[in-house]
Amino acid sequence: MSSFMWRQRSQWRRDEEAEPSTPTTNGSVKVDLSDSDDRWIIDVNIDNIITKIVSLPDSQLGDGEAKVEQSYHVNFAVLQRIHISQLRAKLVRQAVDLRFNARQPPGWAETLHQYAQALQDYEYMEKRHLLPNDPFHVSGTQFADRAFLEHLIGNKGARIQKTAVVAGPWDLGTDSSTARLDNRRENYRRSWARGFYERIGVAAISGAFVIAPMWLMVLHNTLFTGLASTTGFVTVFGLTAATFLRTPTEVMSCTAAYAAVLVVFVGLTTETVGKDV
Repeated sequence: MSSFMWRQRSQWRRDEEAEPSTPTTNGSVKVDLSDSDDRWIIDVNIDNIITKIVSLPDSQLGDGEAKVEQSYHVNFAVLQRIHISQLRAKLVRQAVDLRFNARQPPGWAETLHQYAQALQDYEYMEKRHLLPNDPFHVSGTQFADRAFLEHLIGNKGARIQKTAVVAGPWDLGTDSSTARLDNRRENYRRSWARGFYERIGVAAISGAFVIAPMWLMVLHNTLFTGLASTTGFVTVFGLTAATFLRTPTEVMSCTAAYAAVLVVFVGLTTETVGKDV
Protein backbone atom coordinates (compact mmCIF):
# COMPACT_ATOMS: atom_id res chain seq x y z
CA MET A 1 0.00 0.00 0.00
CA SER A 2 1.37 3.41 -0.97
CA SER A 3 0.48 6.86 0.36
CA PHE A 4 0.69 10.54 -0.56
CA MET A 5 0.28 13.80 1.32
CA TRP A 6 -2.90 15.77 0.68
CA ARG A 7 -3.27 19.21 2.26
CA GLN A 8 -6.67 20.57 3.23
CA ARG A 9 -7.91 23.12 5.74
CA SER A 10 -11.02 21.57 7.18
CA GLN A 11 -11.21 18.39 9.19
CA TRP A 12 -12.38 15.34 7.25
CA ARG A 13 -15.42 13.43 8.23
CA ARG A 14 -14.95 9.67 8.49
CA ASP A 15 -17.51 6.92 8.70
CA GLU A 16 -17.38 5.06 11.97
CA GLU A 17 -16.25 1.94 10.11
CA ALA A 18 -13.45 3.72 8.26
CA GLU A 19 -10.01 3.94 9.77
CA PRO A 20 -9.03 7.60 10.35
CA SER A 21 -6.01 9.02 8.58
CA THR A 22 -2.93 9.94 10.55
CA PRO A 23 -2.29 13.70 10.82
CA THR A 24 1.27 14.92 10.38
CA THR A 25 3.15 17.64 12.21
CA ASN A 26 2.77 20.22 9.40
CA GLY A 27 -1.05 20.02 9.23
CA SER A 28 -1.22 17.73 6.24
CA VAL A 29 -3.20 14.51 6.22
CA LYS A 30 -1.83 11.23 4.97
CA VAL A 31 -4.32 9.46 2.73
CA ASP A 32 -3.94 5.73 2.23
CA LEU A 33 -4.13 4.50 -1.34
CA SER A 34 -5.26 0.97 -2.06
CA ASP A 35 -5.37 -0.96 -5.30
CA SER A 36 -8.90 -2.12 -4.51
CA ASP A 37 -10.41 0.73 -2.46
CA ASP A 38 -11.18 4.21 -3.79
CA ARG A 39 -12.12 5.67 -0.41
CA TRP A 40 -9.42 8.33 -0.80
CA ILE A 41 -11.35 9.86 -3.72
CA ILE A 42 -14.36 10.32 -1.44
CA ASP A 43 -12.17 11.75 1.33
CA VAL A 44 -10.76 14.41 -0.98
CA ASN A 45 -14.25 15.66 -1.97
CA ILE A 46 -16.22 14.85 1.16
CA ASP A 47 -16.46 18.38 2.57
CA ASN A 48 -18.19 19.65 -0.57
CA ILE A 49 -21.01 17.09 -0.70
CA ILE A 50 -23.07 18.61 2.12
CA THR A 51 -22.42 22.10 3.46
CA LYS A 52 -24.07 24.26 6.07
CA ILE A 53 -25.90 27.36 4.87
CA VAL A 54 -26.89 30.30 7.04
CA SER A 55 -29.06 33.34 6.38
CA LEU A 56 -27.90 36.92 6.74
CA PRO A 57 -28.08 38.50 10.20
CA ASP A 58 -31.48 39.89 11.14
CA SER A 59 -30.29 43.47 10.68
CA GLN A 60 -29.42 42.77 7.03
CA LEU A 61 -32.65 41.01 6.10
CA GLY A 62 -35.37 42.86 4.22
CA ASP A 63 -39.05 42.75 4.98
CA GLY A 64 -40.76 39.52 4.07
CA GLU A 65 -37.62 37.38 4.08
CA ALA A 66 -37.53 34.34 6.30
CA LYS A 67 -35.12 34.66 9.23
CA VAL A 68 -33.90 31.08 9.29
CA GLU A 69 -30.58 30.73 11.01
CA GLN A 70 -29.12 27.54 9.56
CA SER A 71 -29.80 24.63 7.23
CA TYR A 72 -27.93 22.42 4.74
CA HIS A 73 -27.14 22.26 1.05
CA VAL A 74 -26.49 19.06 -0.95
CA ASN A 75 -24.57 19.25 -4.22
CA PHE A 76 -25.14 16.27 -6.53
CA ALA A 77 -22.49 17.59 -8.93
CA VAL A 78 -19.86 16.71 -6.32
CA LEU A 79 -21.18 13.14 -6.29
CA GLN A 80 -20.78 13.07 -10.06
CA ARG A 81 -17.19 14.31 -9.75
CA ILE A 82 -16.50 11.51 -7.29
CA HIS A 83 -18.05 9.03 -9.71
CA ILE A 84 -15.87 10.37 -12.54
CA SER A 85 -12.74 10.16 -10.39
CA GLN A 86 -13.53 6.57 -9.40
CA LEU A 87 -14.06 5.59 -13.04
CA ARG A 88 -10.81 7.29 -13.98
CA ALA A 89 -8.93 5.41 -11.26
CA LYS A 90 -10.48 2.14 -12.44
CA LEU A 91 -9.60 2.94 -16.04
CA VAL A 92 -6.01 3.74 -15.10
CA ARG A 93 -5.68 0.38 -13.34
CA GLN A 94 -7.02 -1.38 -16.43
CA ALA A 95 -4.66 0.60 -18.65
CA VAL A 96 -1.71 -0.49 -16.50
CA ASP A 97 -2.83 -4.11 -16.74
CA LEU A 98 -3.26 -3.79 -20.48
CA ARG A 99 0.21 -2.31 -20.90
CA PHE A 100 2.35 -4.34 -18.51
CA ASN A 101 0.54 -7.66 -18.00
CA ALA A 102 0.20 -10.43 -20.55
CA ARG A 103 -3.58 -10.30 -20.42
CA GLN A 104 -6.44 -8.02 -21.36
CA PRO A 105 -8.36 -6.73 -18.32
CA PRO A 106 -12.05 -7.66 -18.60
CA GLY A 107 -14.51 -4.84 -19.11
CA TRP A 108 -12.02 -2.08 -19.91
CA ALA A 109 -14.01 -0.95 -22.97
CA GLU A 110 -17.18 -0.72 -20.88
CA THR A 111 -15.31 1.30 -18.26
CA LEU A 112 -14.13 3.68 -20.97
CA HIS A 113 -17.70 4.08 -22.21
CA GLN A 114 -18.97 4.74 -18.68
CA TYR A 115 -16.22 7.33 -18.17
CA ALA A 116 -17.14 9.20 -21.37
CA GLN A 117 -20.84 9.08 -20.47
CA ALA A 118 -20.13 10.37 -16.97
CA LEU A 119 -18.26 13.34 -18.44
CA GLN A 120 -21.21 14.13 -20.71
CA ASP A 121 -23.59 13.92 -17.75
CA TYR A 122 -21.38 16.31 -15.79
CA GLU A 123 -21.38 18.80 -18.67
CA TYR A 124 -25.20 18.66 -18.59
CA MET A 125 -25.11 19.34 -14.85
CA GLU A 126 -22.92 22.38 -15.44
CA LYS A 127 -25.36 23.74 -18.04
CA ARG A 128 -28.33 23.25 -15.71
CA HIS A 129 -26.42 25.07 -12.98
CA LEU A 130 -26.68 28.26 -15.06
CA LEU A 131 -30.49 28.02 -15.13
CA PRO A 132 -33.00 28.59 -12.30
CA ASN A 133 -34.16 25.66 -10.17
CA ASP A 134 -31.09 23.49 -10.63
CA PRO A 135 -32.33 19.91 -10.00
CA PHE A 136 -28.84 18.78 -8.98
CA HIS A 137 -28.87 20.89 -5.82
CA VAL A 138 -31.01 20.40 -2.72
CA SER A 139 -31.06 23.54 -0.60
CA GLY A 140 -32.46 24.18 2.85
CA THR A 141 -33.75 27.55 1.66
CA GLN A 142 -36.85 25.64 0.52
CA PHE A 143 -39.22 24.71 3.35
CA ALA A 144 -39.85 21.06 2.39
CA ASP A 145 -36.19 20.38 1.61
CA ARG A 146 -35.10 22.04 4.85
CA ALA A 147 -37.36 19.84 6.96
CA PHE A 148 -36.24 16.72 5.10
CA LEU A 149 -32.52 17.54 5.41
CA GLU A 150 -32.79 18.34 9.10
CA HIS A 151 -34.65 15.06 9.67
CA LEU A 152 -31.97 13.03 7.87
CA ILE A 153 -28.87 14.78 9.18
CA GLY A 154 -29.98 15.45 12.74
CA ASN A 155 -27.12 15.66 15.21
CA LYS A 156 -24.59 14.69 12.55
CA GLY A 157 -24.67 18.28 11.31
CA ALA A 158 -22.09 19.22 13.95
CA ARG A 159 -19.51 17.29 11.93
CA ILE A 160 -19.98 19.55 8.88
CA GLN A 161 -17.35 22.28 8.92
CA LYS A 162 -17.92 24.13 5.63
CA THR A 163 -20.43 27.00 5.84
CA ALA A 164 -21.83 29.39 3.23
CA VAL A 165 -24.04 32.47 3.59
CA VAL A 166 -27.21 32.59 1.47
CA ALA A 167 -28.48 36.12 0.93
CA GLY A 168 -31.72 35.28 -0.87
CA PRO A 169 -35.16 34.74 0.67
CA TRP A 170 -35.92 31.55 2.58
CA ASP A 171 -39.30 29.86 2.27
CA LEU A 172 -41.24 29.91 5.54
CA GLY A 173 -43.70 27.23 4.49
CA THR A 174 -46.41 26.32 2.03
CA ASP A 175 -48.26 29.59 2.78
CA SER A 176 -45.18 31.76 2.22
CA SER A 177 -45.31 34.30 -0.58
CA THR A 178 -42.02 32.93 -1.85
CA ALA A 179 -43.31 29.37 -2.17
CA ARG A 180 -43.82 28.27 -5.76
CA LEU A 181 -45.75 25.44 -7.31
CA ASP A 182 -43.00 23.36 -8.90
CA ASN A 183 -44.81 21.31 -11.51
CA ARG A 184 -44.36 20.74 -15.21
CA ARG A 185 -46.72 23.50 -16.30
CA GLU A 186 -45.08 26.07 -14.06
CA ASN A 187 -41.60 25.03 -15.16
CA TYR A 188 -42.65 25.23 -18.80
CA ARG A 189 -44.15 28.69 -18.27
CA ARG A 190 -41.01 30.01 -16.61
CA SER A 191 -38.80 28.44 -19.27
CA TRP A 192 -40.92 29.90 -22.09
CA ALA A 193 -40.96 33.36 -20.49
CA ARG A 194 -37.20 33.30 -19.99
CA GLY A 195 -36.63 32.25 -23.59
CA PHE A 196 -39.11 34.88 -24.83
CA TYR A 197 -37.27 37.69 -23.06
CA GLU A 198 -33.96 36.41 -24.38
CA ARG A 199 -35.33 36.38 -27.93
CA ILE A 200 -36.66 39.92 -27.51
CA GLY A 201 -33.25 41.05 -26.31
CA VAL A 202 -31.48 39.44 -29.26
CA ALA A 203 -33.99 40.97 -31.69
CA ALA A 204 -33.51 44.43 -30.17
CA ILE A 205 -29.72 44.22 -30.35
CA SER A 206 -29.78 42.88 -33.91
CA GLY A 207 -32.18 45.60 -35.01
CA ALA A 208 -30.04 48.29 -33.38
CA PHE A 209 -26.98 47.11 -35.29
CA VAL A 210 -28.85 47.67 -38.57
CA ILE A 211 -31.06 50.67 -37.78
CA ALA A 212 -28.42 52.80 -36.03
CA PRO A 213 -25.94 52.94 -38.94
CA MET A 214 -28.84 53.40 -41.38
CA TRP A 215 -30.06 56.52 -39.58
CA LEU A 216 -26.51 57.79 -39.24
CA MET A 217 -25.81 57.43 -42.96
CA VAL A 218 -29.10 59.03 -43.96
CA LEU A 219 -28.82 62.02 -41.62
CA HIS A 220 -25.14 62.56 -42.49
CA ASN A 221 -25.12 61.47 -46.10
CA THR A 222 -21.41 61.65 -46.87
CA LEU A 223 -18.91 59.07 -48.06
CA PHE A 224 -16.74 59.53 -44.96
CA THR A 225 -19.71 59.00 -42.63
CA GLY A 226 -20.69 55.84 -44.47
CA LEU A 227 -17.20 54.34 -44.37
CA ALA A 228 -16.50 55.35 -40.77
CA SER A 229 -19.83 54.11 -39.43
CA THR A 230 -19.49 50.83 -41.36
CA THR A 231 -16.00 50.27 -39.96
CA GLY A 232 -17.06 51.04 -36.40
CA PHE A 233 -20.27 49.02 -36.37
CA VAL A 234 -18.68 46.00 -38.06
CA THR A 235 -15.87 46.07 -35.47
CA VAL A 236 -18.31 46.20 -32.54
CA PHE A 237 -20.49 43.52 -34.12
CA GLY A 238 -17.47 41.25 -34.62
CA LEU A 239 -16.41 41.64 -31.00
CA THR A 240 -19.95 40.90 -29.83
CA ALA A 241 -20.13 37.81 -32.03
CA ALA A 242 -16.76 36.62 -30.73
CA THR A 243 -18.08 36.98 -27.18
CA PHE A 244 -21.27 34.95 -27.58
CA LEU A 245 -20.52 32.51 -30.43
CA ARG A 246 -18.40 29.43 -29.91
CA THR A 247 -16.62 28.63 -33.20
CA PRO A 248 -14.50 30.86 -35.46
CA THR A 249 -16.58 29.81 -38.47
CA GLU A 250 -19.77 31.14 -36.87
CA VAL A 251 -18.08 34.43 -35.98
CA MET A 252 -16.66 34.87 -39.47
CA SER A 253 -19.93 34.01 -41.21
CA CYS A 254 -22.20 36.35 -39.25
CA THR A 255 -19.64 39.19 -39.28
CA ALA A 256 -19.17 38.91 -43.03
CA ALA A 257 -22.94 38.86 -43.59
CA TYR A 258 -23.42 41.96 -41.44
CA ALA A 259 -20.57 43.77 -43.20
CA ALA A 260 -22.11 42.90 -46.58
CA VAL A 261 -25.42 44.48 -45.56
CA LEU A 262 -23.73 47.72 -44.51
CA VAL A 263 -21.53 47.82 -47.61
CA VAL A 264 -24.61 47.54 -49.81
CA PHE A 265 -26.27 50.37 -47.90
CA VAL A 266 -23.13 52.51 -48.20
CA GLY A 267 -23.15 51.91 -51.94
CA LEU A 268 -26.78 53.00 -52.21
CA THR A 269 -26.28 56.17 -50.18
CA THR A 270 -23.10 57.03 -52.08
CA GLU A 271 -24.89 56.56 -55.38
CA THR A 272 -27.65 58.90 -54.19
CA VAL A 273 -25.10 61.55 -53.24
CA GLY A 274 -23.48 61.25 -56.68
CA LYS A 275 -26.78 61.77 -58.45
CA ASP A 276 -27.56 64.83 -56.34
CA VAL A 277 -24.21 66.35 -57.23
